[in-house]
Amino acid sequence: MKLTLGRVLADAWTILRREGDLVLRVAAPFLFLPNFAVQLLVAPPPALPQSTGDRAAMQAWAQAIYSWMQANAGWYLLVNLVGIYGMAALTILLIHPARPDVRTALITAARRFGRFSLAYLLMAIPISLGFWLFVLPGLYMQARLIATIPALVVEAPIGAARAVGRSWRVTRGEWWGVLGAVVLIFLAQYLIRVPLSPADSFLRSAGHENPIVLALADAVMAAAEAAYQIAILGVGIAIYRRLVSNGM
Repeated sequence: MKLTLGRVLADAWTILRREGDLVLRVAAPFLFLPNFAVQLLVAPPPALPQSTGDRAAMQAWAQAIYSWMQANAGWYLLVNLVGIYGMAALTILLIHPARPDVRTALITAARRFGRFSLAYLLMAIPISLGFWLFVLPGLYMQARLIATIPALVVEAPIGAARAVGRSWRVTRGEWWGVLGAVVLIFLAQYLIRVPLSPADSFLRSAGHENPIVLALADAVMAAAEAAYQIAILGVGIAIYRRLVSNGM
């Protein structure tokens, strides 16, 4: 049975809707709130100069970026680590054969946090490189590696590198529908964030400060990011279940 775009999205939606209460209980504190806090409390990185040919302006911008990273990189790293932990716990809740409760899933995710972190790092390298080269290769890599975390949970004690390889093999020949789902989810998140990112900068500028509207804009961006991660996870679980059940 071929994995069409409609079938992938329908399977993912069924999983997430059926376990909606569990998803919200884990996603709110571990995916939404950390992203919301860093969006609201950490100043955005300095914008590029209007004239990128101005050497002095570019040097000043590079120095400003360096200073910004020194001041804020730790917060973004913390948010990423909390997010990895939350995604690990959520995956355990949604696909582990033992069907653990939330407390057990959180404990299991903590015990195996190093393995989950390594798996996310191994996924992030090719995905980030693909996005750097051009957006579509990054989305392709994400589609091929999307079953890594489900494999890490179901096939424990499989290692992080083997889970990445497992996802690559599972999606071989069946990645078109998965890629379509990943592209659609990415575009939905992107279209939400595009108008709100400039609004965030505008609402922080002198004479335009509006903390209430700023908080609302940042909350929507954080919710979009959390929804994106959850949707990608749902697709990963759906295609892993379907392809493994087909003997792949």
